[in-house]
Amino acid sequence: QLELRPATASQCPVAARALGVPVHEGSGIVATAMSWAGEDALGEAIHQALAPVAHLEREWDINKLEKRMRQYFKNGSKGLEFASNPWPELIEEYATRVYSSIFTALNDRQWLAEADFLLVLDAGIKDGFPPALLSGIPKHIFEKAVLNANDRAFEEQRYLPILWDAITQIIQSPKVKKKAYDAFEEGRKNAAGYIGDEAGSPLQTFVQAWIFATIERLCPDGGGLPQELLAPETATLLFHSLIGAGALPLPLVREQGAPPPRWPFIDEAVLQAYLRAEMAAPPKPPEKGKGKGQGKGKGKREGSSDGFGGWPERGEAFSLPQQEKVAAPAPSPMTDDDQPKKRTFRKAFTAFGGGAAKR
Repeated sequence: QLELRPATASQCPVAARALGVPVHEGSGIVATAMSWAGEDALGEAIHQALAPVAHLEREWDINKLEKRMRQYFKNGSKGLEFASNPWPELIEEYATRVYSSIFTALNDRQWLAEADFLLVLDAGIKDGFPPALLSGIPKHIFEKAVLNANDRAFEEQRYLPILWDAITQIIQSPKVKKKAYDAFEEGRKNAAGYIGDEAGSPLQTFVQAWIFATIERLCPDGGGLPQELLAPETATLLFHSLIGAGALPLPLVREQGAPPPRWPFIDEAVLQAYLRAEMAAPPKPPEKGKGKGQGKGKGKREGSSDGFGGWPERGEAFSLPQQEKVAAPAPSPMTDDDQPKKRTFRKAFTAFGGGAAKR
């Protein structure tokens, strides 16, 4: 049974989602007490979460699917260091473990993107965490922590199979694949909190933050210049492929709508990111020559882990630069063999359509 009374949905976000109430200030009705009937709260929550999508499952019957889901949510709490870590960190780690298991086992199930396991995560925490750890925590604070951990972990784990498919299709070199994968994973994770209007709209702000963080992450592996590892044309192609495959956060797309195919904003943001990296790169050392006037050696560029000022930690103040008016010609696909080596961004920009180079 649910007890209802006027309140704001932000006071009880887990309960609000169960009723389909948007989680923001000003909602009129919210549940203040939530408990599934019977002693098996976790099992009932799993059954309720799978009911809307069970007909889309083609390999397992509903009993097997519910059994596997129970294992994922049960096993997530095993090995957690309850005695030493604070409860908010434990909830975050639990959510990451659970969704990692789910997407590892079921990443080919299209219905996963339509399922909502928030109430299952809530029940799994209450089932697997020591009661003493959770006692005394105000309900609205606990539910907000569960909501945030659920949405973050779900989106991060949903994104990884999409990222791997795009990387393997576009990049051939195993060495570049691994480094690009790490950069694109970390870049999206760091951009998760940036959905204001700094770049024009929440969708543009997130995409620009994602692109900037990713290109910065490539800098150390490219000796300070991201194009030493990944050409701007290839980075642009990857971002178009990822967004076309559904890599944008689902809540953001539901709120803002999906961007158009071949969205020019992506091309502009990638060019800006490479320009920023070029300006912040350490100066190239002079070439080491042999003999009189016959320089044969090549100077080695020092890598810079600081990139172009460093990406702020989540929660710190952050402001995006003013949008630059950069022409955005359509990117051309590149294979790994086509990637230019040891060139400046100005040459890369020329190859990308920025005008004829002066010889």
